Amino acid sequence: MQKTPESTQRQGSTRSPSKKRSSASVKSTTRTVPPKKAPARAARTRQQKITNLDDPRLYLNRELTWLEFNRRVLHKATDDATPLLERVKFLAIVSSNLDEFFMKRVGGLKQQIAAGIRTPSVDGRTPKEQLRESLVVVRDTHREQNRVYRQLHGLLEAQGIRLSRYAELKPGEQKWLRDKFITNIFPLLTPLAMDPGHPFPFISNLALNLLVSLRYPGGSASHYARVKVPMAKGIAPRFLNIDDSNIYVKL
Repeated sequence: MQKTPESTQRQGSTRSPSKKRSSASVKSTTRTVPPKKAPARAARTRQQKITNLDDPRLYLNRELTWLEFNRRVLHKATDDATPLLERVKFLAIVSSNLDEFFMKRVGGLKQQIAAGIRTPSVDGRTPKEQLRESLVVVRDTHREQNRVYRQLHGLLEAQGIRLSRYAELKPGEQKWLRDKFITNIFPLLTPLAMDPGHPFPFISNLALNLLVSLRYPGGSASHYARVKVPMAKGIAPRFLNIDDSNIYVKL
């Protein structure tokens, strides 16, 4: 079949637009957009913020954060979801933590103050300021601890566990406790006099000491002495169990 010029012209006219569109589409896919650059001012500002490491507001005080940790322990003693005896243990841990805090941290701060050190720490507090703020937190913690103790005291009584005083005991219970004191505890008591003729007695850590006033029979002059409360497991425990009952008296 012989092609006429008219048919040839028609075929050519139908092919040429498709070629133009394909070439245009190739050009559009190869177009690239240059990335935007961050403003130089923003980069400099960000660099300035991370290089100022001398700002005291960036740091936490070592003593105050330690006390805040102890407050978290106290919070466990207030949690109703915690078993009752576990709450009592957490309350005791608060006291042992405070003992350690005064032995190590408060003692160190007092030594710095006595040495005349006034250089602030990285958080901007001098040793004197750290001691003052720490004592404020300790007093607040102690007040809360006493409140929790009274609450747990009532909960223990509701479960049949009594923490009583000597005056609250029955006559038979008082006699049993008095005999135990004379037999096991009284021989361990050693009063140390406090007067100009004797050096001040040594006060050991983690010990309960009493300041007592003494007077000779028939005399009017008072003398002072230090008595260390004995602590011996099985002989002089911190809480005395009254005749194998659920009644306890603090030594």
